[in-house]
Amino acid sequence: MMELKTFFKSKEGSKGQLICFPYLGGYVNSFNEIVRAMPEDVEIWVANPPGHFGSQLELISDIHELISLYYQEISKIIRPESVFLGHSMGGVVSYFLLERMFQNQEKILPKTLILSASVAPSSFANKQYSKLSNEDLIKQIQVYGGMPEAVLKDKELMNIMLPIFRADYGILESSAKAPYKKIDIETHLLWGENDKSENIRSAIMWDDYLVQDLNVTSIENAEHMFIHNMEKEVVTFINQFLNLEIKVR
Repeated sequence: MMELKTFFKSKEGSKGQLICFPYLGGYVNSFNEIVRAMPEDVEIWVANPPGHFGSQLELISDIHELISLYYQEISKIIRPESVFLGHSMGGVVSYFLLERMFQNQEKILPKTLILSASVAPSSFANKQYSKLSNEDLIKQIQVYGGMPEAVLKDKELMNIMLPIFRADYGILESSAKAPYKKIDIETHLLWGENDKSENIRSAIMWDDYLVQDLNVTSIENAEHMFIHNMEKEVVTFINQFLNLEIKVR
């Protein structure tokens, strides 16, 4: 059995493959609701961000360094016809990993990229969230929703989480300056119609990073962290790209 430092297999399967990239502050369990709702026999991998819960590696705050780390192992797990799913920050990370794979002319590439609640890297060009005070950084994190008040008030836990948030914002801010070449892949933006944390105009700017047109799908009554409470809608959307005719669990 191969040992991987940056990818975790959440589910075995042979009929399709989904590779997930977590949101800011997320970790290998961030897609648990999606994993449970997915049909049987779909193999699911989740990126294990360095320095986050479940990782023994040091935190990384630069997009190039992070992509180099993921790139070392992605070829060991990817199968033909796979689907990449990146939620929020995970969309940016999955894009730049794909861009590296395209540039290096990898033989096996995913068939589809799903950007879930993700804005384009250029939207972070003038942001300095990574340099905010702890108090202001917590306020910024609250904008996304999904984090219980009890967690935000737990000083011991926040002392662990704040460096992670800060490093992740560093990755996003460095992605705005990162050189890239447009990639030629079918890409879908999955957007919550009630997302108040991000602007849909910033998401549509993904067009600047793609050869093919960006396909936009809106989820009714969904906020930014919809992967946690609207997993059936998300899984139904994903399944059409895995060519599965299996009902959502």
